[in-house]
Amino acid sequence: MKLTSLLLLMGILQVSAKTSAQTVTWSARAVSLQKVLNVIRQQTGYAFFYDREDLKNTSPVTVELKNASLQTAMDMVLQHQSLSYEVQGNTVFITRNEKTTKNIQSTESNTPPPVTISGKVVDETGAAIPGASVMVKGTTKGAITTPNGEFQIAGVDENAVITITSIGYTAQEISLKGKTHLNIVLQSDVASLKQLVVVGYGTQKKANLTGAVSSIGSKELANRPVTSVSNALQGTMPGVTVTAAKSGQPGSDGGSIRIRGIGTLNTADPVIVIDGVVTNVSSLNNINPDDIASMSVLKDAASAAIYGSRAANGVILITTKQGKKGAPQVTYNAYVGKQKATGLPDFLPSWQVAELENQASINEGSAPKYTAEQIAKYKDGSDPYNYPNTDWLGLFYKGSGIQQNHYLGVSGGSEKTQYALSLGLFDENGIVKETNAKRYTTRLNVTSEVANRVKVNANIGFTSTGQAEPSNPYTGDFQQLVRQINRINPRVPYKYANGHYGAIGDGNPMAWLEGNSKNTYSYYDLVGNVGVDWEILKGLHFKPSLAYIMKINHIKKFRADQQYYNANGDKTFYQGPSSVTDQNNFGNTVTQQALLEYTKSFNKHNFKILGGFSQEQTKYSFDEGYRKGFLNNELTDLNLGGTEGQYALNYSYELGLRSWFGRLNYDFDGKYLLEANLRYDGSSRFAPGNRWGTFPSFSAGWNIDREAFFDALKPAVSNLKLRASWGQLGNQYVKGKDDAKYPTFPYYPYIFTALGDQNYVFGGTAAGVVPGVAPINGANPDIKWESTTETGVGIDAGFLNGKLNFSADYFHKKTNGILLAVPVGAVYGFQDPVQNAGAVLNRGWEFLLSYADNKGDFNYSASFNTAFIHNEVLDLRGSGPIIDGYTFKQVGYPVNSIYGYVAEGIFQSKDEIKNSPFQLPTTAPGDLKYRDKDGNDTINGADREYLGSYFPKVTFGLNLSASWKNFDIGIFLQGAAGVKNYIDAGKIGAVGGNANKPTSAFLDTWTAENTGASMPRTWYNYKQNDPSGTPSSFWVKDGSYLRLKNLQIGYSLPEKVIKRIGLTKLRFYYSGQNILTFDHLYKWIDPEASITSSIYYYPQVKVHTFGVNVSF
Repeated sequence: MKLTSLLLLMGILQVSAKTSAQTVTWSARAVSLQKVLNVIRQQTGYAFFYDREDLKNTSPVTVELKNASLQTAMDMVLQHQSLSYEVQGNTVFITRNEKTTKNIQSTESNTPPPVTISGKVVDETGAAIPGASVMVKGTTKGAITTPNGEFQIAGVDENAVITITSIGYTAQEISLKGKTHLNIVLQSDVASLKQLVVVGYGTQKKANLTGAVSSIGSKELANRPVTSVSNALQGTMPGVTVTAAKSGQPGSDGGSIRIRGIGTLNTADPVIVIDGVVTNVSSLNNINPDDIASMSVLKDAASAAIYGSRAANGVILITTKQGKKGAPQVTYNAYVGKQKATGLPDFLPSWQVAELENQASINEGSAPKYTAEQIAKYKDGSDPYNYPNTDWLGLFYKGSGIQQNHYLGVSGGSEKTQYALSLGLFDENGIVKETNAKRYTTRLNVTSEVANRVKVNANIGFTSTGQAEPSNPYTGDFQQLVRQINRINPRVPYKYANGHYGAIGDGNPMAWLEGNSKNTYSYYDLVGNVGVDWEILKGLHFKPSLAYIMKINHIKKFRADQQYYNANGDKTFYQGPSSVTDQNNFGNTVTQQALLEYTKSFNKHNFKILGGFSQEQTKYSFDEGYRKGFLNNELTDLNLGGTEGQYALNYSYELGLRSWFGRLNYDFDGKYLLEANLRYDGSSRFAPGNRWGTFPSFSAGWNIDREAFFDALKPAVSNLKLRASWGQLGNQYVKGKDDAKYPTFPYYPYIFTALGDQNYVFGGTAAGVVPGVAPINGANPDIKWESTTETGVGIDAGFLNGKLNFSADYFHKKTNGILLAVPVGAVYGFQDPVQNAGAVLNRGWEFLLSYADNKGDFNYSASFNTAFIHNEVLDLRGSGPIIDGYTFKQVGYPVNSIYGYVAEGIFQSKDEIKNSPFQLPTTAPGDLKYRDKDGNDTINGADREYLGSYFPKVTFGLNLSASWKNFDIGIFLQGAAGVKNYIDAGKIGAVGGNANKPTSAFLDTWTAENTGASMPRTWYNYKQNDPSGTPSSFWVKDGSYLRLKNLQIGYSLPEKVIKRIGLTKLRFYYSGQNILTFDHLYKWIDPEASITSSIYYYPQVKVHTFGVNVSF
């Protein structure tokens, strides 16, 4: 009767079924087989015929289907069931496999007595995996793991094989061999190529990507307790170069990011997109790294063209953690760390400084400055006030260096609404007293199904950062204080016997540090958006959204006055009066966006079409006020200062960008892949006739492993894909002057910008001076977008059933029409006008190799990435070389090039000097000998040449990780090669005067008794050997390095222990950051920092931390 009723019902359903695409898209964990069949029936329109008795005792099913055919769907859901199916017309017949049943019964009759097994399934970090399927291979017995990752199965053969599967993880098989309790660690699913990857305005399966996209997930970030997101990217992706900031000061630790080289002479920062909101690098480092679910970097034009005018330098997409259906899950992460400088200059004691100054005086024809008796007093320390040996660095670097981080996250949700909420605190105290930074973060992400086929999502993140630093009385700049502590001579006393500060012409940096001069910075950053996802029809989604970015900054610089006295207590000089500079700036960006997305599949053809419109408006205002002559150091409000010398400065600007864009993705049966992008941007930065730019891209791929002929190579070669791409990108940014007087110049380069506070003189007398305004820049209404054209090819391959993976990319990227201020002559009268005058080439290779496997309880993985990049300036419109100190920009050479003379050694005799090209009348033995490039027998400016690049030709990173039972270890190494570093006074100090001091680099200088020295003869005012006065190859050193960037060792408490207190995870760990470096530089020079960094900046730091991860 039941069978007859079922046949009748299925027949009715068959007759009434509507024609459909006959594909299935659905994801679910541990649902009944009956429910899965109902979903397949609803989506395909097929009728199903089966006996309900056959579906009893079947195992729960976990599915991940997207545009799957009926056959693919049925094969997946029945693969672990004792059922078979057959399709006849529009009906699917499901029957029990009698042969399998008999075989199972026969096997069971010959097996030992059954046992009950139990255990827990976790990921690589020790976190429980709920909903995982644990099956006894060859049977229908199994279980689904609980929210704590636990399972139990009764009646199991003691020698059975257990199969464990979960979406997003590699399936694992374990032979029991008599074991009844299992602790199972699943690895991230490499075989599925990490499934979905975030791309512009959506996601794609990595297997279907045709562009160059690199990505990392939250697990990679979790193993590195970094303070900024930019530093978290370092060394993790080929072609992504992160250079540490000049300063390691608290609050200033965000590095610069360059993707596939430097493609412009303007700002080369990538575009940052946070949960779909386009922003900039400043917002990147305001994100709490613990909030990040994934980061994708769009490296080539094909993948980045959807962002058009701003994507020439690459795009970084950040997706923050979202809520999931289920009970609230709470995560708490915390660590406490101790900082230490990676290296401090090895300055010489006062007696050695005096000896070097004597030698420099002799070399320059003067009498020695110090007698042997005076040098002896400096050396023995018998008269510390008159002959001191002050350890300025020991006095200065006495800060605690303690940093701590706390993160609390809560996520969960119902069938309709899911949420994720987090709070974060990062508190950092520097290794210099009074330097500190504190950052508070909060984030709320909510998704809710408010109606049938209508979802609303909201993402909002807010960051409040406070930073404080000591200052100095005359510039208000902490960096100047660091500079002076590294320049003031050890012969200057810290304090005299009477307690007054010793001083030089610039004062005493310790007086500033211990005084009341202080700078405070308050930064507030809000990034949020609200959007709707309305599925109008099946496969057709309309996604409007509204985003808002707000930035508020307040900077206050108070400079206290300072009176100095001599050893007798008499006044010497005064630094003052006290003053305050108060700055406030406010910026906001409103972005309106609408997307229309359509997905369609028929037979084996799959289409995904995206169209969109975006409009954004940015407003910014800046105010600054200054007053001096405050009554004391406590009452520092601006209105309490005197009016003499006061000023007020204000400016504002508005910018707009309007865009239309679209994308087409097509694949045939997952084998042949095609993507096309088009973006049309209009920017207010250009004149009306040049505002709009069009940016297309095309890419294609071939998944060779999907071909029938490839099956013979599996599983030795598990996947193989070829990729090719071409695209064009744009850039609208113009590099402006670092001066508040010229704020709007880079924003409106096509029109004249007026500057106030300009005086006009009438009648030729002071009485005829009239205040007014004047234009400052040369306008050029003909400028237009920079244009970057990029071509690339790539290959992705997997071996050994997905355990070993390899990818390689070649790219050729050329930027034309670079926006460059070209000199037009000294009589012009304005700043040089911006023109489309430059061209730059970047080409190179990127490689990624990874391996992951396990041996029982031991899991291990390794990942190595490297990139080789060639950078070259192709055109400067005849304006080169552009020389800036020891660097230059010139056609045929890299953007970041070192420029100077080629040093051929050190002169050893007067005869050698006489027989060499003329240098200077004062040239003497011990001086550097330079090459006569042009052969005119005279060394002059025409003999300077290219000496190397300070942008690395090769970058690389190596990640190693392993876990055994409850222990885990992670090692991350990162480095660069083919890079040069220039050694000037900012790296090794200098000889001469109370405002200079040399490092130990000067110990091996040339003398008549030491002709084999590594350094030329010492100098004081003489510039021939000075690396700043006469740049040369002698001071160019190999900047290649390898750094143990992070070492982390962790231990997770056993489940039976933490379960008693209601926890699902409790892990303790040690982490070391920047703990070991191999390089060719002086030990106090950090090779990772920018070449313009020096000992005059706050040093980079190494950090040792101890932390805890808790989940419940």
